[in-house]
Amino acid sequence: MYKVFAFLKRNPKLTHDEYRAGHAGFHCAQSRRLKNIRGYLVNIWANEPLESKLGSAASGLSINAPPDFLEWWDGFPQVYFDDRASWVNARSLEPNRATADGLVVDPDWRLDDSPHLFAPTPDDPNGFQSFHLHMFEQVVVPVVRPEHKIAKIMHFVKRHPGVDHDTWSARLESDYLPALSKLRRLLGCTLNLRDPDQEAAMRGFFDEDDWGFSAEGTAQRRRFCELWDGAIELFFDTVEAYGEARAKQRTWLEEPESSLFERSWFVEVDENLIVMPNRDPAPPFYYR
Repeated sequence: MYKVFAFLKRNPKLTHDEYRAGHAGFHCAQSRRLKNIRGYLVNIWANEPLESKLGSAASGLSINAPPDFLEWWDGFPQVYFDDRASWVNARSLEPNRATADGLVVDPDWRLDDSPHLFAPTPDDPNGFQSFHLHMFEQVVVPVVRPEHKIAKIMHFVKRHPGVDHDTWSARLESDYLPALSKLRRLLGCTLNLRDPDQEAAMRGFFDEDDWGFSAEGTAQRRRFCELWDGAIELFFDTVEAYGEARAKQRTWLEEPESSLFERSWFVEVDENLIVMPNRDPAPPFYYR
C-alpha cells in the first residue's frame, strides 16, 4: 500500500471545533471520491489532553515532548492507495453521478473548500498549507473496530541520535513492537515510519508552483519533520484502558523507549473512518 499522512492546520478564522465539523463533514464527502482510493481516515486532535485523562499514569510517559507540537496541525488524514502511481493520479476525474443518460462525470465535484478550511497560503487565494508525507506502514496488530467509538492514541517518536537508523529499525522490530503487542486489551497497533524523502508524496500530486515546494513551505516542512521520525497508532476501548495496560507493562516499555527515542510523546485523536482501509489485492473491476 502507498500510505500518506497529510498534516493540516485550520484556517485561523475557524475554531478547532468548526474546523472539525468542516473537515469530517463536507470536505470528507468530496475527498472520499478521489480516484482508486483504498482507505481514508481523518484524525483530529482531541480537545482534552491525554494527560488529564490518564492522571497519575501519565507521569514519566513522555520524553522531551515538543511543547508546540499541536500548533503545527489540527488534523491529519491518512490515505491508502495501491501504489504511488494510483496516488499521483488520484485527482484525475473519476467521480460521477446518475442522470437520465446514465453515469456522467459530476461537474460539481471539486476540492475548492480547502483554502477556506485549512491555513491559506500568503500569495495564492486558492492555495492552502499542508505537509503531505509518505509513510512506510507495518501492521503489528490488525485493528479490530467494535460497533462503538474507541480510543486512538498516536505515539510520535524521534530516533535517538546515538542509535544508527538500521539498528534502530531492527530494535523496534525485536524489542519494542513485541512488547507493545502484548498490551492488555489492545485493539490494534500500526507502525508508521516517515519516508526520509520529505517530498516523495508531493511530487506529481501537487503542481510545481505549489506552496509546499516554495522556500517557505520547504523550510516549514523541514522544521516539522525534524520533530519526529515515526508514529505508532494504538487502539483501545478507552484511554483509561491504555493507561491501565501501560502501567502493567511499564518496565517492559520504558527501557527500550529511553534507549531508542530522543523524543517520545502521545496525542489522543478522534478518528473519523471515511473509507475502511482494504489491503487485499484489488479486484479486476471498479473498486470502492
